[in-house]
Amino acid sequence: YWENDFKNRRIVTEFMKDPLLGSKRLASMPDRITNTINVVGSTDPVCRPTVINMYDGDLSTLDQWWSAWETFMFDTPLEIETKKGMQTNPPYKLLQPIKISKYPDITEEEEKVSLPLQTMCGAIFDAILVHIMNTVSTPDEWQPLKKTIVDNLNKKKVPRTLDILETETYANSDIIALQEVSSSLIDQAKSRKILDESFWIVAPADMDAVRDQNSIIFLRKAT
Repeated sequence: YWENDFKNRRIVTEFMKDPLLGSKRLASMPDRITNTINVVGSTDPVCRPTVINMYDGDLSTLDQWWSAWETFMFDTPLEIETKKGMQTNPPYKLLQPIKISKYPDITEEEEKVSLPLQTMCGAIFDAILVHIMNTVSTPDEWQPLKKTIVDNLNKKKVPRTLDILETETYANSDIIALQEVSSSLIDQAKSRKILDESFWIVAPADMDAVRDQNSIIFLRKAT
């Protein structure tokens, strides 16, 4: 796939804007799984080396990015809570096959090799982002700006969300329904005295800690 196809593509018109690449989920699926990973014993997630998450390492050059990306994906064991219990694996082992039954645009041959194929497409996707940022700007300009955005919007997202739920507007509610919730938010909510004493926090029995797209319900204990 690399030799006969992807290495000859234009990075924007033939990769980033390729509608089939999107419908096959070859770049979006690995990003969803490995972008930000909540690990056991830490309130801070582990992030894939890329422009579009909270990764705070140096992405000044493609060589620096690739070294960090390769180490992260293949040589960094992470302990996560899965449906099967605690497991320790490098991020690439979290990837899931892309099935033609769910994504009909993918071919039978692509389905058979969907794990290495999406790994490659995920790397291409991240490499393009790093290249674009270092081309339209300089690392000394865009990386500090990214850090400021991350510090104010991303790293404080869960604590700020829980702060809002503790306000009078929500704290007196009988039922609070939340979607797209991470396992980290659930754990941190249960550690908050106000929330833990006021609500039963009901999470799915088969909660997905890998994709972290869970729906939960807060039920007021006094009701």
